[in-house]
Amino acid sequence: ISPYLFPTLAILDPSLTLGLPQGLTAATGMDALTHAIESYTSKMASPVSQGFALHAMKMIGENLTKSYFVGTNLENRENMLVASMMAGVAFAQSRLGNVHAISHTFGGVFNIPHGIANAALLPFVMKFNLPACPEKFRDIAVALGKDVSGLSVTEAAEKAIDAVIEMNRAMKIPLTIKELGVSLEALPKLVEDSMRSGNVLANPRLTRAADIQMIIEKAYEGNLVEL
Repeated sequence: ISPYLFPTLAILDPSLTLGLPQGLTAATGMDALTHAIESYTSKMASPVSQGFALHAMKMIGENLTKSYFVGTNLENRENMLVASMMAGVAFAQSRLGNVHAISHTFGGVFNIPHGIANAALLPFVMKFNLPACPEKFRDIAVALGKDVSGLSVTEAAEKAIDAVIEMNRAMKIPLTIKELGVSLEALPKLVEDSMRSGNVLANPRLTRAADIQMIIEKAYEGNLVEL
């Protein structure tokens, strides 16, 4: 972490992404979506970072699956680049949350692609965090194109999780971390390393080591109900 890592200029050229394979399109796109969602709900968020994050979510919701299935549409690719950049600007100010705290360990221990680890974990961490900020999850549901008319705040918030699961399923991203090759034999190390991440402190719901363990176990089982 250093100010020298922040670029002076970012050149977003969508023509360079036209040949991106579907798997990488899904992984990088869901990474950007995770950046936006975790930044928006972060304890360290500000109205400015949340504005960037929320608009990034809307753009990703409208363009990611089109980029995945079509791939050669320059406008979709350009919108994804802009959304990714906006999500990056947002989380550079706000940090992230439990998804990144855990997914970084999956990459280090099991060599799982970062964006895919994020995507598989995201619904489970969202479910864990939902009680802490249901109004923000309702905003996320709307940004991702869900109709929440007539729903309670909690019912509307659940639609945000549904939207992420639908995107994962459409792009053939595993719905459990077991399918990614995570082994629970490494659980103590995964929990310990995850708790070292500063992102845990920015997560909207207070998180202890036992919570990280529960999230990993439920994501392994594919059990959203008991979180």
